[in-house]
Amino acid sequence: MARHIRSEKKQKTAPCPIISAPYKGQGKGQCKGKGRLEYAILGLFILLNSFMPLPAQLSQESRITILTCSPGEELYSIFGHTAMRVVDPVLEIDYVFNYGTFDFNTPNFYLKFMRGQLDYALSVSDFSYFLPEYRQAGQSVIEQSLNLTTDEKNRLFKALISNYEPQNRYYKYHFFFDNCATRVRDVIASNIGDTIVFPEKEYKDLISFRDAIGTYLHNRPWTKLGLDLILGAPTDDPVNASSIQFLPDYLMLQFSDAHRAESNTALIHSTETLLEPKQPETAKPTPPVVWLSLLALAVLVYSYISYRKRKSSMWLNSLIFSLIGILGLLIIFLWFFTSHTVTGPNWHIIWANPLYLILLIPSLSNSRAGTLIRQLMALAIFLFAILSAFMPQYIPGALIPVWIILIVRLIFFDTRKKLTLNKGIV
Repeated sequence: MARHIRSEKKQKTAPCPIISAPYKGQGKGQCKGKGRLEYAILGLFILLNSFMPLPAQLSQESRITILTCSPGEELYSIFGHTAMRVVDPVLEIDYVFNYGTFDFNTPNFYLKFMRGQLDYALSVSDFSYFLPEYRQAGQSVIEQSLNLTTDEKNRLFKALISNYEPQNRYYKYHFFFDNCATRVRDVIASNIGDTIVFPEKEYKDLISFRDAIGTYLHNRPWTKLGLDLILGAPTDDPVNASSIQFLPDYLMLQFSDAHRAESNTALIHSTETLLEPKQPETAKPTPPVVWLSLLALAVLVYSYISYRKRKSSMWLNSLIFSLIGILGLLIIFLWFFTSHTVTGPNWHIIWANPLYLILLIPSLSNSRAGTLIRQLMALAIFLFAILSAFMPQYIPGALIPVWIILIVRLIFFDTRKKLTLNKGIV
């Protein structure tokens, strides 16, 4: 989710919860476009990290902490990041463990990423590489010290070392259920010798996964709209005290009030802010519905003028139908041909589907079958718009102008370079 340690930069890390992108350092999630030279240097860092000496036993002076990094400006860091820090002044070690890093040079990287088949990994680097990365990005870093016995520290540290072994460090990343935050939670819960009780916050059963990630996207309305289009109905399932922890900020809040089941003692010993966030002043972006409404108005005016002048506007149909048809193909691909479990079922397929591409075939568009298809598609969009509020999936109201555009262009459809009005529509 966020960027992390510089030491493993080449091994990008995926945003803790969203769509994953290379990490700036070695943590989960972020990575900015870098040049070939810098990637080569990062690759050397990773190689050196693979030989980093990891002691088997920690001293009583050691401590293990959770590092929570605030959301960044880059798309891959907008949900923040979670990592673990192991400090032992006696052994003179200070390491950061980051789950979710991946190698950008993986063969067929983008295809594997799209299909949810990209291997993610645990990486380790020295803490000295960690803070500068976030200081430069203007992100905050909050550290929570775990209240552990020496035996528990060693058990947890041993588990981290075991997870870092080449045969164990790779795993299949899941946006909601297996990312940098949930991996940290699970490795802690499995090695403290007691059951962790997390508080049921006020958001229990009141917000969905979509609502949770939406709180990070207020200043990124186009990103939110795009995610609302490709994330299907499972994204609208309600969260609970456990599932909400896929977001680093919520994981931090849950741990802050967590306690052990048997002793009822707090799991967090202390909390410290290592870096204060910068507060960049950003102008509130214009909502997509405004731009889409202006676009719809322009299409309406142009369609009317073209119809009145009997002037062909097939180029406009070709452009609009191609874009919507490609969106439909993407929805089908993410739904049926990937390992993602939150991209389907996706009800947007009713109005955004590959049938628009068929309408671009001249022989079909000039036939009665083509006319019938256009009529049925326009009717489907009209009914979808009316029933969208009752569907088991959140449907953005910002799409109304898009639906108007489609209905208009399905009605005012050019055939044989002569504009005709499809009769019998709705």
